Amino acid sequence: MDYLYLIIPLIVVIGSQAIKLATDGIRGNFDLRNFFITYGGMPSSHTALAVSVTTIVGLRQGFQSALFAVALVFALLVMRDAMTIRRMLGKHGQALNQLLAGSPDAPHFPERLGHSALEVFAGAVWGVAVTYFLNLL
Repeated sequence: MDYLYLIIPLIVVIGSQAIKLATDGIRGNFDLRNFFITYGGMPSSHTALAVSVTTIVGLRQGFQSALFAVALVFALLVMRDAMTIRRMLGKHGQALNQLLAGSPDAPHFPERLGHSALEVFAGAVWGVAVTYFLNLL
């Protein structure tokens, strides 16, 4: 088995999480726990991972292969989900937290779940660029 299909996407997702920590730090929200447990932020790590898998499959199996087509559909679904469903869930969490702000027993709902189009685009660019470079080595 060619382990680069696993190793390169893992390097990409770890790198994108590190960038996310840095961008959070610039905004004054640095928290090392966010490396492992958060959604949302710049760049989209889910997008970077899915695009990295798609890119490595295309580079190694060919961009006309059936496996590339499956990976591409998977990546597009991940990207759409990040910008629509997960983003909407974050807005719902924000609204629920505002409604329940005075209640002492109310749970806190996560508000940072989805991504903007720019965050998804940045994740895609990061995924393609790093995968392409690492594949050359």
